[in-house]
Amino acid sequence: MNDTFERVIQAIDGANDIALFCHTNPDGDALGSMLALYRALKNMGKDVRAYCDSPVPDKYRILAGSEDISFPQKATHRLAIAVDCADIDRLGQCRKSYLNAKQRIAIDHHGTFTAFGELNYVDATASACAEIVYQLLKRMDLMDKTVAELLFGAIVTDSGCFAFSNTTKRTHLIACALMDMGIDASDIIYNVYRSENIRKFKLKNAVLSRARFFEDGRIAIILFTKQDFEHTGTDSADTEGIISELADIDTVQIAFSVAEVGEQSYKISIRSKGAVDSTAVAKTFGGGGHVNAAGCRANGFAEDIIDKLVFLAKTVI
Repeated sequence: MNDTFERVIQAIDGANDIALFCHTNPDGDALGSMLALYRALKNMGKDVRAYCDSPVPDKYRILAGSEDISFPQKATHRLAIAVDCADIDRLGQCRKSYLNAKQRIAIDHHGTFTAFGELNYVDATASACAEIVYQLLKRMDLMDKTVAELLFGAIVTDSGCFAFSNTTKRTHLIACALMDMGIDASDIIYNVYRSENIRKFKLKNAVLSRARFFEDGRIAIILFTKQDFEHTGTDSADTEGIISELADIDTVQIAFSVAEVGEQSYKISIRSKGAVDSTAVAKTFGGGGHVNAAGCRANGFAEDIIDKLVFLAKTVI
């Protein structure tokens, strides 16, 4: 499935009109990886656009270039590059614009990746897609301090500030190389990983107080309802990271965050420990991800979805 960096570089060198895409409801890795590519390719003199079908969450609007991200309007480009996207449906409403490009590349780090580009570069051992983008831009000699800041922030968010099991020696070596470029690592960690506004604080307290536990505390679930978002002035983007509060409980082997995003429509985030496979549950709903971090969507009544999640969790713990 994997193409070489050389083929990817040749495609970039041969295109002046380039569109970058990241997945819907973007996280720090998707945005940081895409914006690092965006800046680097602009520095090459390329005509570059950055697209996403969802607004940039408030937390990530500090990222350089985030104000340039837009939704494509009947866009057709010479080259399209998707980053941090395990399958084409994760592009959401940007899918058509990606497919309209004359040539397409996909760069990803999910074990559940399905090849949808003409060129695909995938490394499931990378803690973040940003690790792959770093290696690409390093090979192309396109690194600068701002690019380093974007990549460091992306790695921080997807590695859980270097605490998740996907963190490797390479992750730390890349982080050190980025720090050598003069970035303020502690400031980036605070802004993209630790800081939260009072609205999210209230949301977190509300849902965690209703956390449910099953199988002697080995399974944990929190539910975000439309009313929770209305009462706290938040939305589904503010649920990011709260599931870690459950996963950090010593007895919990698998945790679920179930967030209402529409009429009988829910976004599910899954976190697990050790050999407990999150993707085994996510795939049942058509989702995917990593062994210890996965996600999916589900339609139906919340309690029916929760019952099914508990049933499936019992099969993997």
